[in-house]
Amino acid sequence: MGKRQIIELTGLISVVASLAFVGFEIRQNTSAVRSATNIAISNQVMELSRDVANDERLSRLIHLMLVENVRGEELNPEDYVSLWMYVNAGLRRIENIFLQVQDGILDPSAFDQIAMSNFYRTNIARETWDMVGQYFDKDFIIHFIFLKNLLNLIESFHLIKLNHSNFYLG
Repeated sequence: MGKRQIIELTGLISVVASLAFVGFEIRQNTSAVRSATNIAISNQVMELSRDVANDERLSRLIHLMLVENVRGEELNPEDYVSLWMYVNAGLRRIENIFLQVQDGILDPSAFDQIAMSNFYRTNIARETWDMVGQYFDKDFIIHFIFLKNLLNLIESFHLIKLNHSNFYLG
């Protein structure tokens, strides 16, 4: 083997090693991004819950929405706007998770952290969706409407409860 061939072989080995290193770094970075995103989702849920727990007025409003299933017309304008903003923030959180699943950053199991509870099927949530739903990502709109309808159907027939991630339309 000549000197030139040794230099070319060394260069080829260096390029392959560099590509392997870059691939490893990308995989590490992707894992770190997923981890950070999951932590951010958990923090958002905790923050929303803490807001309700620490604010007597908001706790009362959430009770009216979840337990008594009031309509917006039954509330004074200030209380209605507070609940509307709270539900809108929750819907945006779900949309954000959807978009990150769609982009491959998160696994569909990320939806399990937020669960499609009765929260998003209350009168206030439905009224909020009717007012702002058109301003969400078009793919999310389809996904969310499908999911709401499917969960309503499942519950109306008293079928099994499934996780949100079982219905991701990716």
